[in-house]
Amino acid sequence: MKLSKRKALPEAIQAQNAAHSTVLRGPAALTVGACFMAAASFSAQAQSDDENSVRELDTLSVTGFRGEAVDSIKYQRNLQETPRIITVLPSDLLEEQNVTELRDALRNVSGVSLQAGEGNPPGGDQLKIRGFNARDDINVDGSRDLGNYFRDPFYVQQIEVIKGPNSSFSGRGSAGGTINFVTKKPMMEDRNRVELSVGTDELLRTTADLNRRIDGNSAVRFNMMTNSENAPGRDEVNSERHGFFGSYVWGLQGDTQVEVDYLHTRQNNLEDKGLPFDRAGFTGDTADLTENGGERTPGGQRAPDGYYTGELPPGIDYSNFYGHKDDYQDIDVDQLGLAVEHSFNSDLALRNQLRVSRVLNDSITSSPRLVVPEDAWGTGDWSQVQVRGDLKPRDQKDMSYFNTTDLLVSFDTGGLEHDLVLGAELGYVDIENKRRPDVKGTPKALYDPEILVRPAAPYDGSRHRLESEQFGVYALDTIALSPQWDLHGGVRWDYVKSTATDYGYVDPIGPVSRTDREVSGNLGLVYKPTQNASFYASVGSAFDVTGTFDRGLVQLAGGGSAVGGGREDIIDEDAFNTDPEKTIAYELGAKVSVADNLLVSAAIFRTDKTNARTPAIGQGDQLDVLDGEQRVEGFEIGASGSITPDWELYTSYTFLDSEVIKSNNPWEEGSRLGGTPEHTFNAWTTYDLSAQWSVGGGMEYVDDQVYNANAKPGGRRRQIEIDSYSVFHASTTYRFNQDLQVRLNAFNLADKEYISQAAEGGAQGIPGPGRHLIATMRYDF
Repeated sequence: MKLSKRKALPEAIQAQNAAHSTVLRGPAALTVGACFMAAASFSAQAQSDDENSVRELDTLSVTGFRGEAVDSIKYQRNLQETPRIITVLPSDLLEEQNVTELRDALRNVSGVSLQAGEGNPPGGDQLKIRGFNARDDINVDGSRDLGNYFRDPFYVQQIEVIKGPNSSFSGRGSAGGTINFVTKKPMMEDRNRVELSVGTDELLRTTADLNRRIDGNSAVRFNMMTNSENAPGRDEVNSERHGFFGSYVWGLQGDTQVEVDYLHTRQNNLEDKGLPFDRAGFTGDTADLTENGGERTPGGQRAPDGYYTGELPPGIDYSNFYGHKDDYQDIDVDQLGLAVEHSFNSDLALRNQLRVSRVLNDSITSSPRLVVPEDAWGTGDWSQVQVRGDLKPRDQKDMSYFNTTDLLVSFDTGGLEHDLVLGAELGYVDIENKRRPDVKGTPKALYDPEILVRPAAPYDGSRHRLESEQFGVYALDTIALSPQWDLHGGVRWDYVKSTATDYGYVDPIGPVSRTDREVSGNLGLVYKPTQNASFYASVGSAFDVTGTFDRGLVQLAGGGSAVGGGREDIIDEDAFNTDPEKTIAYELGAKVSVADNLLVSAAIFRTDKTNARTPAIGQGDQLDVLDGEQRVEGFEIGASGSITPDWELYTSYTFLDSEVIKSNNPWEEGSRLGGTPEHTFNAWTTYDLSAQWSVGGGMEYVDDQVYNANAKPGGRRRQIEIDSYSVFHASTTYRFNQDLQVRLNAFNLADKEYISQAAEGGAQGIPGPGRHLIATMRYDF
């Protein structure tokens, strides 16, 4: 078979342990893109039976914490031979750490920083990869998942973090990278697993993973979850969620395969909006305040002119809750997937996947804002300062439809071996919010807040809608120049039409439309001096359009009233018509397999955004122009897998030197990018003391970060700082037998108080979880 080592799987893969595993035939595995590889920990000996084979297959081993490949037909080599840094978080690692949310899983990936919403947009998984926003770059089985919600990975076999500009693979966005959830697939073996977890802070979690072989050619798998808990170290904050994921596959033993899956989750949360930062300048120099006189801010506070840096109020209790007792967040998620694939022969395969998603988000959350009395300015007396929980209502429906078709063709030209993927993606996104204007809460004491009932937040009859029509075509080719050299190249053309419309206003705006047509590319060269080592150089580009619901330019949130005065502009037509931002990145790296089965990787990189959005001088607060320049350069090193058969390690370190090179805010030039720590480090290791006992532990370190708060050209410098932190965790597992085990996880052993997420605008920060314990019993049958 003239197919890549990544795709050429053996005729039969035998399970070697009690983890979930599967059996694949070679042609079927090729068309799926080795999707069942992620279904378990296994090892396999790859052997070619094709008389015309021109490539000798290597032994492929996947055990423990080492993920072997990206679960996508677009990547035609394993991790060691792919010219970029890709982190695969396998199910064994997620289970060992008792991961229950995406943000928990990402503490294993250096170079990723968590962000917090201010209510506009609402809370959900928000993050940056290598300094660039990636909230719109989360996928499920390769299809974009745009919904505003916190993702529970109960139905996920592995999580993939692909770093670097990725538009040639996934379209718009992806300046820093993408995240992909690989769902659990049915297997040809009856296997079942149930887990029960209890913990501090009233945690109760149950999961079930049930797989049933129907006949010799089909199987079905069900995953179920319930989870309820109070937030460790936080007053009032709590969450409750339930989930179901079902998947059916027909054709496991044939050349044609059909897979249908459905996900439903329900969340009922009292969301954490955290602690208020002083972005109004009360902590500024009182002499400057007296001299300059200050000026009023929209919240009725008084702020000094000039430049200052804000932080948390001194002595604030990290457990304080500044919302309202009847705040709520109710979220329903429904996703339906249909994939059909056919292997014509060993050199030609076709795959089509449709994924439909609906997310309903009905919530009223309260973002804390400092309120400083007039006579308190210049005194430095924090006891007079109050906090107001400002209501950020949301009644939003996110609908998306994405259909992707991939054709894999393997052929030779002049002695060069090609694995070519030709593809097309068609998508439609419809996001609508029934608006309830923002409402200011009742001021309360900063240091001893009373938990009050929130004021009313009625609908005003208006709604806002953002639609996006997307179409992309691409060609991705992996060329074996020789046994030692591979060339990776790809190009993609995208069409994105965004339309914003508001309804129910006295003076409605829209529909306002913008159409972008962009070309993205990537090129990588890989040299393999030995079977266990590779060196690479790569370059890639990305683009990001204005018409996304992640931008304040198209405000889907509350804002002002739809009638009368005080209404905020929901659509700024000039701002909406801003051209896409473009990014290009360069990377040099090496990957080596050492010890028992440990993959060590290292890379240096530079990412340039030469037309970054920056406020237009003298054109109002909403309008952005592409006059900015930003750069992030750095390096990272990581290792994952087995040091010995009994010792697993997962660790990485990333250094990010970020800089605003050019901005219409002169004071911003030379500063770091918001939410981009210079140093991040994580480590997790487990060791089998015996056949029954295992122990594990690790840490995460995140350097200090800055955020620019409401900066305007010619105005005040508002920069928020949050401190660095180190957090330590541990676990131990006892196995009674092959089927029954118990595990104890301890998190934040030192009970460290720290801010783990901050709002981009610097309004508030969310404390990380306090110390907590979770005990889990697992039973396989």
